[in-house]
Amino acid sequence: MQENVGTLDRTARFVAGPLLMGLGATALGGLRGRPRGLLALVAGALIAESAVTRVCPVNRLLGIDTRGNARGGLMASRGLASWIARALGR
Repeated sequence: MQENVGTLDRTARFVAGPLLMGLGATALGGLRGRPRGLLALVAGALIAESAVTRVCPVNRLLGIDTRGNARGGLMASRGLASWIARALGR
């Protein structure tokens, strides 16, 4: 699969993924089998995995590419701005 996670996005995922996993394991009781905790653990692991591989299936599904290529940085032509415009019918 083609990479679609940029540096800033990757850094945020490296922070958010483990934090969400820790929250799920401790405050939400994920290790004790509570559904919210398990969900937080799995979501955190998937976010961290996308930071490592630089591939996010959700970004691909929505047509978002945060790699910051020369045509617009974070809001690249295939990025968030165009997705919002398509969603609004513009």
